[in-house]
Amino acid sequence: MIKQLSHVSISTKSIDKVISFYINILGFKIFHKFINQSNNEHYGLFIDCGNKTFLEFFKEKKRVSRNSYLRHICFEVKNIKKIAKKLKKYDSKIELKRGKTDNVLQFMTHDFEKNLIEFHEYDKKSIFKKK
Repeated sequence: MIKQLSHVSISTKSIDKVISFYINILGFKIFHKFINQSNNEHYGLFIDCGNKTFLEFFKEKKRVSRNSYLRHICFEVKNIKKIAKKLKKYDSKIELKRGKTDNVLQFMTHDFEKNLIEFHEYDKKSIFKKK
């Protein structure tokens, strides 16, 4: 049911330092910028790492936890409704929704260690157009 790892989401104190290291030094490309439409603030990046895998960074004033900057793990799936139905047995609060700026169909849940996991499916409404 799972196609591949889609992205890893990481908190950062500085979007500029992310750009400096991942874009300018390592040579990755910015695929999408997350911009708050109410104040035009640039608060995150989706960085293309090749083969439809990405690093996602969001600006945070502090770490998500004391030991990690990891926000969540995301898996791209072929049929999000099917996997949501299966996982609702473990998490009845699962709710399909669309991303605010990328319009990707998605839901969030937790694994057995309480790690946040996102599942999403690219479709014709998302900026990532299903292929």
